[in-house]
Amino acid sequence: MIHKFSLPVITLAVAGFLASGCSTEEEVVGIQSKRPASFYRTESAPRSVSYVSSSSRSGRPGSRSLNSLLSDVRLKRDIISMSTSGRTGRSMSPRYITIHSTQNWSRGADSLRHALALKRSKLGRISWHYTTDDQRAVQHLPTNEQGNHADHNGPGNKYSIGIEMCEHPGCSRAQTLDRTAKLTAYLMVKHNIPLSRVVPHYHWPRWGKNPPNKNCPHFLMTNGRPGAKWQAYLAKVSRYYNEVAGRPGAYASR
Repeated sequence: MIHKFSLPVITLAVAGFLASGCSTEEEVVGIQSKRPASFYRTESAPRSVSYVSSSSRSGRPGSRSLNSLLSDVRLKRDIISMSTSGRTGRSMSPRYITIHSTQNWSRGADSLRHALALKRSKLGRISWHYTTDDQRAVQHLPTNEQGNHADHNGPGNKYSIGIEMCEHPGCSRAQTLDRTAKLTAYLMVKHNIPLSRVVPHYHWPRWGKNPPNKNCPHFLMTNGRPGAKWQAYLAKVSRYYNEVAGRPGAYASR
């Protein structure tokens, strides 16, 4: 998803964003009746948060708690208002986790700036659940509400939690990937989602597009499709999942 906007004033060139971004205008669906904000759930953070580097963890199955994993994610909940154009009001029971990259190389285009753009309805009806960077993760939508980030009104939007990874100048890709892997593992445990259902945006074909499958997240694709780099990401997710779940292989396909 490319967000072309001037960061100091959040002035977006929306046409450019919609034409070439990770999520595009053809993936937007109409807003239906909206439920009260109290209906929706956000992820719970521990009362006392301490940030522990992954290097201090043993890596053994069951060696850490779910709350400690969430602490490492450094999650900031900043749910966009029901009045914004990105809220669909459609309930969802998540079955997949879809990984994207922003393809936004504007200086300072971090998770907080993307959150601000969503809150100001600068991206039209496009929306997703989390944005990650090398400093934090920001939650924009409850995980039991559909976003508009994958495939029109298809299963990618209907049944998946969308995570966007930032890649602006100065942002550490390695740290962003590590944080995203921890968030993915956390969501797998919380929503009983197996590793086989952690998928790239590429996984969801877009009707009427040629090619139908998008090269996204582009830096985890090999020649435009999932390969060794994507498998390496899944291996990282699997390691964090097993540290919490304590059951090697528990993420297997079902």
